[in-house]
Amino acid sequence: MLCQSGSAPNMDVESAIRELLEEDAFYDRNENRSSHREHLVRPVALAIRGSQDTLLAFSRNVSTAGIGLITSCVVPERSIGVLTVESLKNGPTKFLAECRWCRPYGPNWRISGWQFIKVHQ
Repeated sequence: MLCQSGSAPNMDVESAIRELLEEDAFYDRNENRSSHREHLVRPVALAIRGSQDTLLAFSRNVSTAGIGLITSCVVPERSIGVLTVESLKNGPTKFLAECRWCRPYGPNWRISGWQFIKVHQ
């Protein structure tokens, strides 16, 4: 829920923020997941097998089973990739994972769900 430490600049700003938070909560309720996920926003570099490019992404949430990534391009379902997740204390952590689904997340973004296979060395 939105924590108020002061008043919003105006009611329009407050209403817009509440609408965004309600939309986010609705998205989470409709998600098909096998395990509970926690919000985790981190930069992620995504190297898909068979591609020379590295995609830049942000994580949205994570569990021990997988991670949700936000990208600016479509990621093919069933792609296998190495996800390099930035850490705030240690060096980045790399995971081998499979893209289970990818769908629009606004007009210029995509959200994809990745299932972890193993920690990548």
